[in-house]
Amino acid sequence: MTRPAGFPDSDQASHWIEDLVWHRQTYKQSKYRWWDNEPILVASEFTGGRHSFTTIGELRELETYRLALSEYALTCQRAMGVALKQARTGLRLQGWNHLSRLLDLEVQECAESAYLATWADPYDDREISNPQVQRIEKMCAGFLFASPLLLAWELRQLWALYQAAENVLEDTLVDLLVELSERCWPGDLARAVGLVGEHGLQDRIERQRSHRGAVGDPRRCEHQVFRPIPPIADISAG
Repeated sequence: MTRPAGFPDSDQASHWIEDLVWHRQTYKQSKYRWWDNEPILVASEFTGGRHSFTTIGELRELETYRLALSEYALTCQRAMGVALKQARTGLRLQGWNHLSRLLDLEVQECAESAYLATWADPYDDREISNPQVQRIEKMCAGFLFASPLLLAWELRQLWALYQAAENVLEDTLVDLLVELSERCWPGDLARAVGLVGEHGLQDRIERQRSHRGAVGDPRRCEHQVFRPIPPIADISAG
C-alpha cells in the first residue's frame, strides 16, 4: 500500500489506514447502519412515545426532551472525540486534516469533538459513555483488526443518528412555536424554551427554517450519508 504524504513512516499507520479502507469497502461503508425512519424512533424514545404537542405547557416539555436528547448526542460526540485523540496519537499526526478526510468529518468537527472529550469530567464516565456508545465499543473490540481509527469511524455513525434525532425534535419544537405565536405572547414562548427575549426566539425560528425549512421540506428527510472512499494517495490533499 502506498502511504499518503504527511503520514508518519510506521507500520501501525499503514495498517490502521489500510484496515479502515478495507472495513469501509467490506461493510459498504460502516457496520453500524441506520435507516431513514430511525431518527424519528430515537426522538420518540425521549418523548415517551408522544408525537403531538399543542400547548405552551407541552412546548416547555418538548424543550426538556430536546435538551435530554442533545446531551445524549453530546456524549456520543465526546466518545468519538476520545477515539479521535487516540487515533491521532497512534498515527503521530499533528492536525486534523488527514483524519477528517479518512472519517468523513469536517476539521472543525474533529477539533471540537476532541476538545469536548478533553474537558469531560474524569470522575464521571457518563460524560463519555452511554449504552449505545458501549454497544459500538463492544462491536469494534470484536473486529480482527480493531483500532481507535475504526472505533472513531463507527462512533461517527452513531453520533450522526443522534444528531438527526435532535433535528427531528427541533423541527417539531419550531413548528409548535410558529403555531403558538398566533395566540401566545412572544415573551411567554421565549421563557418556555429557555430564551431570554423575543429576539432570541425569532433567531431560533429563522435558524431552523433556513437549515431545515417548514413541514414538507425535503431537507427534513434524514439519511445516513457517506462520501466516496477517498483513494489513499489523495487523503493528504486538503
